[in-house]
Amino acid sequence: MSLVFSPEKPPQDPAEEYLAHASDLLTQTTFSLVIGGTALFWFCLLRWRWPDVYAPRGRLLFAAPARIGKTFFGWILMVLRVNDADVMFSAGLDALLVLRLFRMLTWLSLTSSVVGLLIVVPAKVALDSDSSNHDTRLYDRIVTAALGSKDSLVVHFVFAYVFTALVYYYFGKFAYETVALRWQYLLRVRNTRPARSVMVTSIPRELAQEQRLKQHFEECGLGRVLSVEVVPRIERLGVLVRRRYNLLKRIEEIVVLILGNPCQAPGYDPDALRTQLMAHDHEDSGTEAHWEQTRLMLHRWALPWFHNARGTRRLDRFIDKLKPLVRRFHHADSVLQQVRHEWFVSYDGRSERSSTVGFVTFENASSAHLAAQSFTFSQPFEMRVDLASEPRDVFWQLVTLPQSSRLMRTLLSLTTYILMLLYWLTLAFLLSTLVSMDSLKTYFPWLPDLAEKNRWIKALFQYTTPTFMLSLMNACVPYILTWLARLEGICSRSAIQESVVRRYYLFLLSNVLLIFTISRAVLADYSKWVENPALIPRLLATRLPTAAPFFLDYVILFALAYYPVQLLQFGSISLAIFRRMLCRTPREFADALRPNYVDWAFILPQPMLVFTILATYSSLAPFIFVLGAIYFTIGGFVTKYLLYYVYSRRFETAGQFILPVLKALAGSLWHYYVLIIGLCALKGKVLYVLLLLPLLFINWYMLSRVSAQFYENGRFVPSDMWNSQNSASVSPNLASSSQEQDQIRTTTNHPSHHTSTDYLQPRPHILSPFGQLLDAIDREYRGAGSWLWERARRQLEHAWRTVFNKIYVNPQKPPAIFRDLDRCYSLTGRSLSHSNYNWDEEENVESPLLASDAVQENEQPVVTPRFSMTFDDSHMRAELVLARDQRESRIEPDAFTDFSQSSVSLLEGVLDEGLAVYEHPYLISNLPSLWLPMKAQ
Repeated sequence: MSLVFSPEKPPQDPAEEYLAHASDLLTQTTFSLVIGGTALFWFCLLRWRWPDVYAPRGRLLFAAPARIGKTFFGWILMVLRVNDADVMFSAGLDALLVLRLFRMLTWLSLTSSVVGLLIVVPAKVALDSDSSNHDTRLYDRIVTAALGSKDSLVVHFVFAYVFTALVYYYFGKFAYETVALRWQYLLRVRNTRPARSVMVTSIPRELAQEQRLKQHFEECGLGRVLSVEVVPRIERLGVLVRRRYNLLKRIEEIVVLILGNPCQAPGYDPDALRTQLMAHDHEDSGTEAHWEQTRLMLHRWALPWFHNARGTRRLDRFIDKLKPLVRRFHHADSVLQQVRHEWFVSYDGRSERSSTVGFVTFENASSAHLAAQSFTFSQPFEMRVDLASEPRDVFWQLVTLPQSSRLMRTLLSLTTYILMLLYWLTLAFLLSTLVSMDSLKTYFPWLPDLAEKNRWIKALFQYTTPTFMLSLMNACVPYILTWLARLEGICSRSAIQESVVRRYYLFLLSNVLLIFTISRAVLADYSKWVENPALIPRLLATRLPTAAPFFLDYVILFALAYYPVQLLQFGSISLAIFRRMLCRTPREFADALRPNYVDWAFILPQPMLVFTILATYSSLAPFIFVLGAIYFTIGGFVTKYLLYYVYSRRFETAGQFILPVLKALAGSLWHYYVLIIGLCALKGKVLYVLLLLPLLFINWYMLSRVSAQFYENGRFVPSDMWNSQNSASVSPNLASSSQEQDQIRTTTNHPSHHTSTDYLQPRPHILSPFGQLLDAIDREYRGAGSWLWERARRQLEHAWRTVFNKIYVNPQKPPAIFRDLDRCYSLTGRSLSHSNYNWDEEENVESPLLASDAVQENEQPVVTPRFSMTFDDSHMRAELVLARDQRESRIEPDAFTDFSQSSVSLLEGVLDEGLAVYEHPYLISNLPSLWLPMKAQ
């Protein structure tokens, strides 16, 4: 023990090191303000010049946000005035809950900063009054409150309990609000197809038929089934669809090389040319006369440089390449249509042609929620039922993977993730050496002398540059993790994003927080560790708090510089400009202008890491909460603008992924507890360690029990809410069971004297006269101590009820946001203030399909083959939205494209507009057709 607490060569006091960093924080703030202010100025200028580019959601035909107009700073007030009802109606419940998460973290940071600066800092100054640095400025006292350097550990103990109470107060209130909003939202959209559907995996072979699966669920008493689809095995059909699409793109590219886009030739008729090219599948299409006519049309409308002798020979070579491509395309198209037709004609539901995955749609949404919570099969590893995602959310390429292949993919993905994490840990460890001037002197001997002369250069190299390099190094990680999630075989896009959020947060936690904290101690005292390993505990206790300056700079850089740069959207806009420069065909021009879809993996992990940093260094540097409040305020504002005006949603989960994020945030308290308890233990304060141990049990209980209850119960709407909101939509078994329960209650209101179990029924507690006498004697002899204890207990119960009433949100009562929604918007589609849609065109359309999917009045409806067994055809929306479809945009045709076809982004070879039902898109969805060059106006 004498070696551990040897006074020989004591390390530098963390308070002195913090004091040296106080001016560097001002330098870092100045750097961040310059970067952020420049980005904000350019954003205001570019947004004023191209408003549709920086607010693309304003072109939506339905639920479009309010137009900002060409104002320089006026957009700030308009974004601040957007209320929660507008966000929910236009961007969805997922976006609203993310914004409320930012708002909650802002208030938590503000409250903790008030407690830290008004209690922790004065307590530190009072307890460390014997410090030799009496002439320290007030700013330095606030910024460099490095508790733990002296004997002021009692403040750690008090602040730990206060901060834990604040965290769970705000988190509990937010969890109750989230669950209430999710339940009420699901009740509002209970008539949609996803709300009534479940996804069944590991279906037994004897039940892998539509009729048998329907009969199984109905016999289980779960309600009436409307439609069932057991996803077929169609790997060969997917190959044909992708081959057809690739051939179609090559044909369009060659035609554009011949005619140009737009075509400047007089008399150019794209319809005639399309008819001529598409007519090659007839019997007379193989004749040379027919192809010569196509050749003459291409010669007549070709670009001017093809009209000389050399150009004519080159044009003939292009046409010779086009001819076999057209024949191969028609062959692939005919084979594809034949396979589709054979599937439709010969499909008999045989299990050998079906996979083990299916979708079941019930008549009532309550039946779907009941089925997802029930064990409907005797084998525990078969017939697993869960709520179905939206049809556009399903990753159809991976749905039919067998379980063995999925397990192998999971193992491979996890192994790759661990190897990548170790590789990045090494890079982050090497990068962390730049934080220390002693380490920088090894690589750049001239730098310390220059840094001593200019503090701006010192802060730039020691704090700004490592933070910036670390951010760039981690920027590509979400793309790799998304690829790993797809490799794993996850069969929905929402589940892929949830997996990436979880792994990316763990990645940032390991590479940023842990590495830069531990490497600070390892690199600074490596020689002492080798010479005297007994000094390791003391060196860790002293060095770990000194990593706080780097994280102060990290938070302020991301708050003042990162989010303003996010407004510029460098990545997406630069990529769109680059793609547009390389575009040739109308399809490529249309794809270059498709909207940016929101990806929570790029939005949530960074704020989660910042909160973990705040929690870890909360009492060591209370000023970090002020920076955290600035971070979450600016981050919430920028995220609100991006979600409301820029990003389009590809799917809606009704807030299902928010509660796991909240659990991960609560888990960040473990880092704080380990650091504080470790500091107290290494300084020999055993009493403080024992008093802090109950926090570990409290945190374990809240994470393992309470959060599990919130997550499991928040996924499904309770049965009593289905009954109270819409009794007509409750399944028959629920109605009968409720009637039986009512009968039981009425029969048990009066005690029965005819059964042998009469003594088990509760009776009113009435004391006998002798019992009352004994109770009076007991109260007399218990004295004042018992009276004080009872009074204290009643006061504690009253305080607990008061706090719980502030946290608890009654889910039976619709939140105020839904009342605002009903007041501001008419969900029947008659009076919508923020809409570009012409309701007079589709008055009687019940399902919100795309305009291109609507059947004209004077046309015969096309019968689409359905491979699922539909027992009752009902018009149900395909998305969890409050009203009509919110994907179609009002984009004016330009000289290069007319946007006549939707993009191909969800499933290769299939148009996005066809993904609206739980049937495999390769079988029933719309396929892209030939898109010829535009005619020059």
